[in-house]
Amino acid sequence: MQKPEHGIRLPSSARTSTGQVRQNNEDNIHLWAGDGFVLAIIADGMGGAAAGEEASRIAVETIKAGFKPDDSDEAPVTERLQDTIHTANLNIVQKAANSPEMRGMGTTLTLAFVRGTYATFAHVGDSRAYLVEPDDETITQITIDHSYVQALVMAGHITPEQAETHSMGNVLYRALGQNEDVDVDIYYKRLHVGDRLILCSDGLTRHIKANELAKIAFSDPNPDVVSQKMIDLANQRGGEDNISVIVIAVEADPTAVRDDLSSLSTPYEDADRDATIILKNNPLKRTRETVEFASADPHDTLRLPKQKTQEWLEAHENGTPAIDEDDFLPDEPTEPISPIPESEIDTLKVPTATPTNANRDGADEGRDTLTPDQ
Repeated sequence: MQKPEHGIRLPSSARTSTGQVRQNNEDNIHLWAGDGFVLAIIADGMGGAAAGEEASRIAVETIKAGFKPDDSDEAPVTERLQDTIHTANLNIVQKAANSPEMRGMGTTLTLAFVRGTYATFAHVGDSRAYLVEPDDETITQITIDHSYVQALVMAGHITPEQAETHSMGNVLYRALGQNEDVDVDIYYKRLHVGDRLILCSDGLTRHIKANELAKIAFSDPNPDVVSQKMIDLANQRGGEDNISVIVIAVEADPTAVRDDLSSLSTPYEDADRDATIILKNNPLKRTRETVEFASADPHDTLRLPKQKTQEWLEAHENGTPAIDEDDFLPDEPTEPISPIPESEIDTLKVPTATPTNANRDGADEGRDTLTPDQ
């Protein structure tokens, strides 16, 4: 992960609610705001009241203990995140193996690690991460649900609108705690001042549509107010599941300019009053780590590695930019896809019998269940 950009701050807020129906909260959240970074985690447990709470707790506690944002280890952030999540997965599997009453326990996990304007996301399950842009309140779902209905949508069998009311909307094909190995989707995003990130469990998106989230995200500059509005609205509309949300704002830090100008307060002789003073850092400019330019496809963005930036700029000024295709970095280095091949969607068998954990937490516990064959 690159170093934080100059003059960026990341005010954030995290909230969770049991909702209006459940008696317990199987969601577990964590928000760690440090010097120039934010680590945000949402885990939505499943498998019955006690089992779901324990699975999400183990996931969050393992990551809190195992992932160090400022670790001097040379390993990339993505590698360290994946290692820690795999450890969390094994801890849940082991807990279930040692405790018969916990059999079938599992949890989703959606994580965002933001440093400056660079964000890395790790994702398993159907909790979500959204990016909301300020100019026109455009909202983009960053993560892809690991659910049966999402696989049907991606294969073109149903529409996103049909997926919202599909009877199999609670069936996941990937979650932590189901096997000793788990695939973790990794996403990268370059953020800009004014952007908002939203991480949430499906208890929020069950009642609030994406375009509504976008409007609420900019209804107040304070993330604490925004997160409370989202929780309140979901509860007003029924609160049928546990509700969790984390809101992260990307803002310019005005104090950074004052700090850099502090060197001007040093007294100097009258003879030096006309001398030019050069600041070590330009307080009004943040260095971009990538160069973006139009490609043949207007919807595609080509990104260059930082070390190629100056080389490209010099060539571009001379009118002869020469860049090898191998130099390009995709805007989204990871493009996760459903592990269910399209050819198998029609024959995918999901048992219709009531899952064994369905009677542990009331009639509505079926929300967030897994196919037994995992």
